[in-house]
Formats: sequence, structure tokens, C-alpha cells
Amino acid sequence: MIKLDYDSFLINKEFDFLKQYFDDLKTITKFEKPNEDIQERFNRYKENDISFKKVFKDFTLKDILFSDIKEIKIMIQSVDSKIQTLTANQKKEIYEKIKKLFNYSDKYQSKVLTPFFTDNFNFRTCFYCNKDFITNFDAHKKVSTFQLDHFYDKATYPYLALSFYNLIPSCPTCNSSKVKGSANTFENNCIAPNSEKFDFHQKVKFKLLLDDSCKNLHIKSKDDIDITLKENYSDMYDKYIKIFKLNERYKAHKDIVFDMIQKAELYPESRLKELQYLTGIPFQEIKKDIFNLIDENEDLSKQPFSKLIVDMSKELGIL
Repeated sequence: MIKLDYDSFLINKEFDFLKQYFDDLKTITKFEKPNEDIQERFNRYKENDISFKKVFKDFTLKDILFSDIKEIKIMIQSVDSKIQTLTANQKKEIYEKIKKLFNYSDKYQSKVLTPFFTDNFNFRTCFYCNKDFITNFDAHKKVSTFQLDHFYDKATYPYLALSFYNLIPSCPTCNSSKVKGSANTFENNCIAPNSEKFDFHQKVKFKLLLDDSCKNLHIKSKDDIDITLKENYSDMYDKYIKIFKLNERYKAHKDIVFDMIQKAELYPESRLKELQYLTGIPFQEIKKDIFNLIDENEDLSKQPFSKLIVDMSKELGIL
């Protein structure tokens, strides 16, 4: 829902995070052979294993680790098409090698990846849903509240388990089996938040739906309203909305919109101008404080529900 630009969240803006990421993967985790890091092992497989060489002949280890989302899609098509040409035994063998080489859970997750993202980035809210904070806390222990979701599922595409741009900082709910789970975002042509083309905020808006009994926003209960995400002029994000169950999950937060509607009734423009006259506080500042307004040009990742608030402010004519 919120675009992910890694540079914006770096703690040290001069830090070469991709170089450090590669160095961490190479130096911290060791394999069966003494002093054989992931680069050396990948090269050995490519040199000595015919099937491995065939599947990855067009890609270096750095290609696999640092291809952006657009390049990853091309890689999936290439790698998977070559795997399909192998015999059943060859497929089984190469999948075992790939899983061991790019072993996310046992060899890298807690020792390398979580510390790397926690130490070097200051993420604020979930990029998928914008509902929950994923902020680091405890400056000394560097504990994080985010999880790293594999946008392209690591069980389906094990060679992407360590790919930097395939790891999306998310809340535990979005990364749970009950929400995204192992949904195949590649086959569903789902757009990732760190994709150059990701423009969810511009294309998709929260819309307010009222019960037929409601007139002129005279609403007695949050049960009289509904909120839903509507995309303008395309259906690029239909799958995204469905996979992350955004409409269903936001229905649980209709109270935010109901509160905004009640305030709109209590504080029409005439009342706001009266408060400006009485207090000397500028009109726009009073309006912003009462309605908890957020400028849509601000970084929406800083605050949970910021997109909902921005879109509903426009719907209600507040912003």
C-alpha cells in the first residue's frame, strides 16, 4: 500500500547497504567445507554440477541477490523454464542444492538478515497494509517488530530466499499464513511495494459507503457506514488487495472514519472560523489538530492508517 524506497529509511544515509549485505552473507555463515562461503559454493556448483550450470548459466550470485523486482520476474521465467527441462531426479537434486545454498530459515534469518535490517534501517509502518507499526525498539538490543516477507514465496522460488529486493519488511499479520501465506504473487501478477511501478496510493483510494437511511452524513453508528478500496481506471491492484485481505481487515477500523464524520458535523467551517477568531490560532492549524489531518505529500509510512485518513479527508471534504 505504501511505496518502499530503501534509501529513505537508512539510518546512515551514506551507508552502502548492498555491499554490506553481500559481505554479511559471505562472512558470517559458513558451510560444510571449511572457509567456503556462499559465493564460493555457488561457483563450485556452477562449475561441477551440469544441472546447476544449465539452470543458472545466465546469472551470477549477485544477479540472484540484487536483481530488482522487474529483473526478478525475468529471472523466474528463465530459471523455472530451465528447471522444467530436467528429469524428475535432476529436479529433486537441484531443488535440494538450491534450498541448502539459499537456506533462509536455519542459516541466515536470525544470524544475518534480521540484524542487518534492524541495525541499518528505521522502518515505521507495514508497507503492505499501513495498519501496524514495524518500528525498531530498544536502542541497545535492537529488537524489531517487523518480519521479512518473501514477496515471491521462498517455498515456490527457493533461489530467491536471500534476494534483497524480495524481502519486504511487514507486520506479522500480513506475513501470516492467514493473510498472504504462500500466495503466488508471480502468477497473480501482483506488484511489490518496492517496484518502480508501484503507485498504489495514486491509483487506489478508500471510498465511503453509506447506508440508505443516512442523509447529509447524519450517521448514528459506525454500522451505518462501510469503507472499501476502489481503483481508478485499471485493475492492477485487484490481486494485491485480495491477497492481503485489505478490505476485510479495514472493516474492523470503521470507527476511525465514524469519528471523522462526527467531527465534521461538530466542526463545520463556520465553527472553525469562530475558533480561529477566539483563539488567534490559524484556521488550517485548528482544522489539522481537530481532524488529525495528514498532508498527502507527507511520508505516509510514518503513521498507521495514514492513507485511510488522507483518502477519507478528501471524501468528506475536510482536506
